[in-house]
This record gives sequence, structure tokens and C-alpha cells, in this order.
Amino acid sequence: MYDCDVLIVGGGPVGVTLALELARQKVSFRIIDQAPERSDKSRAMVIQPRTLELLNRHGHAKSLVDRGRPIKGLNIIVNNKPATGISLDTVETVDSEFPLPLGISQADTEHFLDECLATHGFSVERPISAKSITQDSDSVTTTVENTSTSTQFIIRSKYVVGCDGAHSFVRHAATNLSFPGAPYSQDFLLCDAKISTPTSLPLDRFSLMMSDAVCMFFPMSDNICRFITSAPSSESSDDQLTLSYFQSLLSKYAPPGHGTLSDAVWISRFRLHHRGVNAYRDGRLLLAGDAAHIHSPVGGQGMNTGIQDAVNLGWKLAAVLQNRTSDPERLLNSYDAERRRVGEHLLQTTDQAFNVAVSKNWLYIKTRNLVFSAVLPIVMPRVMKGARQQGWYKFLTEFGVTYRKGPAVGAASGWDGKVGKGDRLPDGRVKDGKGEEVTVQGICGGRGHSLLVFVLGGEKGVGSVEEAVKVKEMVSGAMKDGVEGRFIFGRLDGEMPEGGYLDVEGKVCQTFGFTKTGYVLVRPDLYVAHIGYLDKVDELVEFVKGL
Repeated sequence: MYDCDVLIVGGGPVGVTLALELARQKVSFRIIDQAPERSDKSRAMVIQPRTLELLNRHGHAKSLVDRGRPIKGLNIIVNNKPATGISLDTVETVDSEFPLPLGISQADTEHFLDECLATHGFSVERPISAKSITQDSDSVTTTVENTSTSTQFIIRSKYVVGCDGAHSFVRHAATNLSFPGAPYSQDFLLCDAKISTPTSLPLDRFSLMMSDAVCMFFPMSDNICRFITSAPSSESSDDQLTLSYFQSLLSKYAPPGHGTLSDAVWISRFRLHHRGVNAYRDGRLLLAGDAAHIHSPVGGQGMNTGIQDAVNLGWKLAAVLQNRTSDPERLLNSYDAERRRVGEHLLQTTDQAFNVAVSKNWLYIKTRNLVFSAVLPIVMPRVMKGARQQGWYKFLTEFGVTYRKGPAVGAASGWDGKVGKGDRLPDGRVKDGKGEEVTVQGICGGRGHSLLVFVLGGEKGVGSVEEAVKVKEMVSGAMKDGVEGRFIFGRLDGEMPEGGYLDVEGKVCQTFGFTKTGYVLVRPDLYVAHIGYLDKVDELVEFVKGL
């Protein structure tokens, strides 16, 4: 007898996102957290565009954008003078409703997620702490305690997912998981406070300030900002961490006219780690978020990567639990295969950037400041454009995350388009039968897979409405849970069929790289499961039989 299919340990952004994914899939779950209430501290304070796209499947993410501040780029300051910068709002061909990172307190993010979860009739159970976890071949038995009443009880589930942070109890309970890595040598100082306006520090961009140390300035909503710097070796007492102390640091590193800090909401000293788990799964125990990977805050990637772990895992757990996959072990193992590669790449890149930024070698500091103040202003405008700008943008926004090397994606022979197997589903606007605009991502992302058939028109023997419908029925019949079929027409001479949309300007077809009628099988997490031209549809049918 099971109390639920999935027990989620940890009620932060990662845990609640997983709960949303399972609620959407009609999977029974419980979500517990040891804290009696949510923290009001800002903590993680950037939501990347790819995360906004995925959260938009659960609620009106534009309301979340309204609570924060879109970030348009990076401003680099050397020795109190603006040196150069990188713009995000000038990147061409951004196919998303959410093209910019969002500066926002984690408290606001969690409030949004809780609101979305409440629409399904669920909430985080508090204060409930896991005390022991034992798994066997069929189930997991978790002893938990209500710490406010000291009452213990048992929750029996089919799986347990640890979304419980860097000190994960679930990870420690697993016998085959390790968490190699180390702390960074420096302590860091943080202050969240209001900044007076006008200010020489742009409130629509991050600012990186360099002199004898490196400081970072992050704007959020309501003129709240975060100021972070490495702790000077001479500063060892937390009693020195006052608002006036951070004001002195701001005056030391920021350009004149930087403004005044006031109304501090959080001042802290902290130590950063870089660690990554050796596997995201041990039998019926799985990990997501900081329980699996922790790293420097460079690029604002941490919470976003954890949320995307949860999105990747949620539909796979549901397919396994609801017997909607022909190979449950292969599908569930693809979570580790896809997401651990992302986590390892993130650890490597952020670690390298972080070590470069915080080095205390005096010769390196002199060279770095000279390069950033004298060389980069000349080189950056020439280099940071075109493909290089696109590459940097895709890394930061996480639009560039791909599962091309994963075991659960494929492409038909002869496919040579811009979008490949395992890539993010590009977005774009199409019109439905009533002439109303909708987005490509908006017509996908349901409980199961979606099939987009692109009918360009004007081709001999292929591209008819009837053939598109036939393909949809063929693929749906081959899949255990069927498929939602959608048809996107480059040209339509007759009446719009049910599930049909018109690519009025041809931009959507162009984005994918279709030169003739083709298809895209879309996963519930808005990644490409399989892609190809319509004359290779037999390869798609064989692929879906193995899902």
C-alpha cells in the first residue's frame, strides 16, 4: 500500500516545480520541507529566459516578469570608470516571449510557484523533516517527523526525489552516490539593500566592478540591489558587516554618483562550494537542484538549472508510473544522462570564470584591469556580435541547453535543418483558424508529446492536409499514450482544419530550417524528441515505438 507515488523532499523552487510537473501529469505526490515557513530573503535572484518559458506552462509567467526587473546586459567598470559592456537586448532573431533574464527575489519566485501549485489543490507540508529513508526493489519507506509536534510517521512511496539542497538528506541516504568537490578558498560578503536614484550604476544591467578586488552589483525590483564582494583577509568579524561598511565598498569601486544604500534587508557572509554528484539516480532515489550540483553564482545559473532538472524529470516519472513508456528504465535513466551532462558543463564553465574573477595574484590583477580597461573597449564591439554574441546569449539564457547526445531523442536520415534532435523547441507566432495569434510553445507542452506537422505547400505528392492528418494518426497509433497533433501551414488554399495554424510570414518554418514538408515531435518539456522530413515518417514511427 502506497501513500503516494512520489515523495518530494524539499519545498524550494526545485521541489515545487517538480510538484507542478507531477500535478500536471495527475501523479500522486507529497512534498515536505523542514522549514516552518518560507524565507523572506532574496537568495537566488535571477530567472533565466528558458526557465520563464518552462514556468509559463504552469501559469502566466508575464505576471512574474512584472514583479521583477528585466536585465538588458552586463556593465563592466574598472577602477571606478565604465569600461565596456555586453548587451542582451540587441541580440537578433530571439524567438521567445521572454528574451531577457529577470532580476527578482527568490521569495517572489517561490510565491509565484506556490500560487501555481495551489491551483491544483496542493501545498508544501511544513515543518516536516525526513529522518530515515530505506528503499527496496518495489518502494521507498521514509520516516518523517513533524518538528512542531515531535510526531513521527511513515510515508511509503514508489520514488523519493531529493530537492533538499546542498546538505541533501536524500543524497546521504543513497548508498551509491557521492558528492565530490571542494569549497572556494575565499569568504564572500553580501548586502541586499535599496539604492537611491539617480545612480551611475544602470538599474537594467548587471555591473561587474574591478579594482584590487571584484565586486558585483545586481538590480532587482523596487530599487533593491544586491552587492557582493570577496571578503578582505583583514575582515574577520561579522560585527563589521554593517550597511555603512558596504557603502564604503560601493564608494571604493563604483563610479561617482553611484548613490546611497539604505533599508538593508539582508547582510551576510558566506562560503561557496563547487560540487557535483556522481549520478542523479540511485534506484528509487533521485536528486535535483543543489542536491546534485552546487557552484559559483557566475551567470545566475544555479536555481535555473535546478528548476530545469525538475521539468526534465517530472514527465519521465509520470510516463513510468502511468505505464506510458515501453522501456521504463531507459527513460528514467535518461534523466541522469541528459541533466548530469548539463550540470557538469555548468560546473566547469562557472568554476573557470569564477577563479579568473576572484584571483588575488597582484600581477594577474594588474594585467586583468589593464585588459578590461584598455583592450576590451576596443575589441568587444568587434568580437561580441553575430555568432559569438548569439553563443554567449544562448549560454547565459540557457536557450542553448541541448540533449542532442541523450538516449531519448532522434532525427530522421537526411535531416539538415537548423534545429536538431534534443534542441529547445523554438518559439514563434502563428495564427489559428479564427485569425488569433498564438505561440508555437503555447500549443505544445501538454501532458504528453505533441506532433507538429509543417505543411509548406506547393510540393508535388506531399504537403496536403489529408496527408498531414494521416501522419498524425499513424504516429498517435504507435505511441502508448497517443500524441497531440498540430499542423502549421506555410500556405493554405482551403479551409483551416482542426488543430491547424498558419505561419503567416514564414518565419516559424524558416527558424526550424524546413525546405519541404516535415515534422517535429515535441516532448512535454518543450525539447525536440524527433525531427525530419515527412517522407521519412516511417523512421519517426519506429522511434516512438521505443519511447
